[in-house]
Amino acid sequence: MSVPKQLEVLIAGEHAGQLRMSTNGELSFVYSPGYSGPHLSINMPYSTDEYSGRRVSTWFDNLLPDNPQVRKGMAEEAGTSMGVFPLLTHFGFDLPGAVQVVAPDSMDLLNDREQSYLQITRASIGERLRELEKSEAQDSIRSWAASEEHWSLGGMQAKIALRRFEGLWYECTGASASNVIVKPGACGLENQALVEFATMRLAKKCGIPCAKTSIESFDGTEAIIVDRYDRFISPGSGSVIRIHQEDLCQAMAIAPSKKYAADGGPSSLQIMSLLEQAEGNSRRRFADALLYNYLTASTDAHAKNYSLLHPGPGRSMLAPLYDVASAAPFMKKGKPYHLAMSIGGENRVGWLRRSSLQRFAETHALDLGALIERTDELAETIVQNLDAALDDLPKREGIDRISELMRVRITALCRSAQRNIRVNTAHFKPVDITRFHG
Repeated sequence: MSVPKQLEVLIAGEHAGQLRMSTNGELSFVYSPGYSGPHLSINMPYSTDEYSGRRVSTWFDNLLPDNPQVRKGMAEEAGTSMGVFPLLTHFGFDLPGAVQVVAPDSMDLLNDREQSYLQITRASIGERLRELEKSEAQDSIRSWAASEEHWSLGGMQAKIALRRFEGLWYECTGASASNVIVKPGACGLENQALVEFATMRLAKKCGIPCAKTSIESFDGTEAIIVDRYDRFISPGSGSVIRIHQEDLCQAMAIAPSKKYAADGGPSSLQIMSLLEQAEGNSRRRFADALLYNYLTASTDAHAKNYSLLHPGPGRSMLAPLYDVASAAPFMKKGKPYHLAMSIGGENRVGWLRRSSLQRFAETHALDLGALIERTDELAETIVQNLDAALDDLPKREGIDRISELMRVRITALCRSAQRNIRVNTAHFKPVDITRFHG
């Protein structure tokens, strides 16, 4: 019998186990004897048995970009194939959460901190961002990482991972950890980075736990900066400490291509069930997230845009929200829009009503009255904080128009919801927010 290829898997710097690939390409994972840290996944608790099949292949697949063209570029840069195992062999040193995937003969690099951070100028960051934007616009996007970097992030939207420290910026080479994600905004949507920033800032003002964001201009190129919630900066040394996490596609053994509920991915019902044993009021916070996404018309909140933190063995809690962006200013008149997940079976923008909340409450054993009150409260809080969230955005061409569309459409959506959750079906009136132009 031939010996399978294997990669070493570390969690928070501790050797957690091995990722193996058989001669026919099947992946398996086995824990190291005596490992006592956070479990790799809620779906793969510590065991002396070897895990195999979909739960392993999808978990590691979700560590890589969703875009096949980006994977192709990564493979060409590394001189390997596009498979999960070979890509992680080259790009597994800095991944989402505390996981690192390293070839056995590269383990010594984990302890080599010499030259692991390379200072980069703001002009160079701007150049990298413009190259990403140009490649996306031409549908020729390549690897997001520079040639000497070995990190990987999931998702479709172009981004780069960097370290920011004391006002300076660094590329992360070797096994060094990034602490920020820099995104130029979704291709084809004017000022989308500013819209995401405003939506995230609004969430924070409404008391929704979310990743810290800011807006920066790099040599004239705008980008949203997301402080990684899966990183902790040591106050003394300034070193970056990884925190273990997994997105909900990983937790539920779903391939990244199935991240939308409409494509067979995790639904809000399944996620509420998954969170039953989670800590930190995770079910209530997830319900708040569903409501916030509905009330702000943030339509792209699929399962990979939610994650679990794993503070210890057998423990989990919902992570802060990230990648939340309203679609309101980009909606075309007369076209129907849908949320990535439903509330009580309803995912149409403008159609949330009392019966939707009633079905959601009954399914998950929640108090309907409390859910109605929370929806009304959150809608009012959003309306009251909209101006503050949209104030002081960098002045760019078209931003005033986009801000006004966000203001009038989100306000209309919230006011409609406040009315419709308190009347019976006979008096329910859906709202088409695309009719509002300010």
